[in-house]
Amino acid sequence: MKKNALVSMGILLAAILLIILGIGGKFYMDKKQFHNEMVNVVKSEEAKKEIELGLKNLDPKALTPEGIIKSYEIDYESIEHNPMGGIMFDVIVNNDDKLRVYNILDKDTSTGNLENAGGGNTSALEELLTDKEK
Repeated sequence: MKKNALVSMGILLAAILLIILGIGGKFYMDKKQFHNEMVNVVKSEEAKKEIELGLKNLDPKALTPEGIIKSYEIDYESIEHNPMGGIMFDVIVNNDDKLRVYNILDKDTSTGNLENAGGGNTSALEELLTDKEK
């Protein structure tokens, strides 16, 4: 009888463990899918337009030979969900990791379009932009 009780207890513990692993796996997959959706938004043409508009607000001649900001790339490792809503990510300027623009993309609730909801940039980029103005 004691042997049957131990076997039943073992089966019960195994079932509980499988349930916990299943819930954990589901949570992980949902989080992964959500992150992939954010990456797809950041890769979209609409996001590209907002990013470039933001860069041109910093440097009116951005992405031209005369501009300080010659090129940019998105740091896909930096993509995160903003607790206040939207997607946070960094843009690396001129292939220099010290020159970064921090972006927050969010959907405009009235139009449904993406908009740049804020951000900032590194002090190194700010100095470069300020030195050019002098």
